[in-house]
Amino acid sequence: MNRPLLAVVLATTVLLAGCAGDDEDARARTAISEHLMAEQEDQQMIAMEQQEADCISEGMVDGIGVDKLKEYGFLNDDATVNQDVETPTMSQGDAEVMVDSMFECTDVMATMKKELANATGGQTPQMQACFEEALTEDLVRNVLVATFAGEEQKAQEELTGPLGECMTGGMDAPQSQ
Repeated sequence: MNRPLLAVVLATTVLLAGCAGDDEDARARTAISEHLMAEQEDQQMIAMEQQEADCISEGMVDGIGVDKLKEYGFLNDDATVNQDVETPTMSQGDAEVMVDSMFECTDVMATMKKELANATGGQTPQMQACFEEALTEDLVRNVLVATFAGEEQKAQEELTGPLGECMTGGMDAPQSQ
């Protein structure tokens, strides 16, 4: 009689422990999604729909994991978003997961091209065309991965190289590296 009771207790403990992890993942997904929506309302981020924010948060939690997001300082111990964190510095692999989530869930390129057009509105049509051609998906991915991996200098160089060439007279869009 003791063995079946012990087996039930152990099975219940394992089941509850598994559910606790899922509960924390769910809390983290919700917290990240709510944070993304609040940031865009404060105009600190690009505009996105709730389903896009949910998709990004799912990609972050499933792809990077709650423990690592806590380690990076993005999440607090209770799986809420750390409101004081700027851009967390992640491993190269986790930065790629983050960027993949962004590209899978939102139209990053349309947003970047719109922002670039707004920022370069006073430029000649040739220069604007050069900017648009220089701003490739590979370039944007590389810049974002470098940013999330804590390589701000590399991100800056990746972006300013091709765009700077457009500004200094190289009207043919340069190839990103």
